[in-house]
Amino acid sequence: MSKKQKIIYIKEIIPDRVKNNSVLNISTKGVTSLTHGFHKYPGKFIPHIPRWAINKYLNGDKGTILDPFCGSGTTLIEGVLAGHNVVGIDIDPLSSLISKVKITPVNLKKLKEIADWLVLSIKKAKKGEFKPECETINHWFTKDAINKLSIIRTSINQIPGKFGNRKSIKDIQDLLVVCFSSIIRHVSNADNESQKTYVSHTKVKNPKEVYSVFFPKLELFIDRITKFTKLINSDVSAKISCTSSNKSLHQKFKVIKFDLVITSPPYIKALDYIYNQMVELFWIGDLFDLQTQSKQNQKKEGYIGTKHLRKAKFKDYTPYKNIFGINRLDEKLQEVFVTDKKNGHKHSFVTFKYFTNMEKHFIEIAKCICKGTPYIMVVGNSTVSNIYFDTVDFLIQIAEQSGFKARNKWGYEIKNRYMRFDRKGRGGIIDIDWVIDFVRK
Repeated sequence: MSKKQKIIYIKEIIPDRVKNNSVLNISTKGVTSLTHGFHKYPGKFIPHIPRWAINKYLNGDKGTILDPFCGSGTTLIEGVLAGHNVVGIDIDPLSSLISKVKITPVNLKKLKEIADWLVLSIKKAKKGEFKPECETINHWFTKDAINKLSIIRTSINQIPGKFGNRKSIKDIQDLLVVCFSSIIRHVSNADNESQKTYVSHTKVKNPKEVYSVFFPKLELFIDRITKFTKLINSDVSAKISCTSSNKSLHQKFKVIKFDLVITSPPYIKALDYIYNQMVELFWIGDLFDLQTQSKQNQKKEGYIGTKHLRKAKFKDYTPYKNIFGINRLDEKLQEVFVTDKKNGHKHSFVTFKYFTNMEKHFIEIAKCICKGTPYIMVVGNSTVSNIYFDTVDFLIQIAEQSGFKARNKWGYEIKNRYMRFDRKGRGGIIDIDWVIDFVRK
């Protein structure tokens, strides 16, 4: 943060007009209220940002909001709570499921019936049928946890057979899958807070007993989804698509008129969401065909910002031939390539690929929206191989070459550092999220 930038203190409500390049310190409450707090998720932005954009640009008129990097659904929740239709896109299948559950009202009478049956089924069972396809499962969980997690997952699997295959039943089953997923890290041997899924041998964890975590969490989910369901208008439409945000979206959504776009894309050398979710995927990955580490590794190569690439992908890359035409960005890519003797080739390519994919994203989104449509993007600057990248300014330049105009840019201080860690020069700690206020030209 520049010394010239003064901190502006804001209590809860962000004003419509924020001075360009200013940085806000936002007093926040309720960031995990209702369904917002269903499942921990790395790198979430606060609901105050989409709330600000919705109030500023839709002004009470019902519209349709698009979030092309919807993550765990923060924008979508705020959209449906305000009475708007929403469409979310995310390449990560667990993220898509979490978002879907967070924005989907359920049949409350049927939820109580199924939840009561589920609790009884779990308490009666002595052994579960479900077995993770993980040869090292005993490294990650105690025998007691394995048995009890298996019982819960087996019971959840039986719901369609007991209650039918209707959409209303599937919505409740999905809710219970996410509830189940939300406890897995806590009852595992893996560290609770690190973005890496690993078992520490220096700080040995004493995992919580499964049922003592699951049953209270189930009650919380039922309470939150009940309150959420009662607040949502019946005519609100909410859709989730598990796909990339830079591939043929205009064909997929050509019949939808979007009135506002709000999103927070990945950072350069993005968090490895699949690695972060690994213990969860041992138990629910089969729902996405991601139940083994080999399948998980193959999937993550398609994520924007990923650093998990085979050498064959970048062996022919050089920043002297592959250029953007943005001088400062091209110079930075060359600097990484030359100065980082160990990983410069790969890191330069990862960064080049990130901006290339974001360029494709802007071009694709520009095809999906009309002239004058606002696009609010939240993103932070990054450090690659100890070299600072003004990611925000570079994205503004790329967006302005791809059909957008930046009307304003302001930041806010990040306070919740769940999995916002110092990557020791490999990515840098991010102090400020920047809000870029674009409009389609």
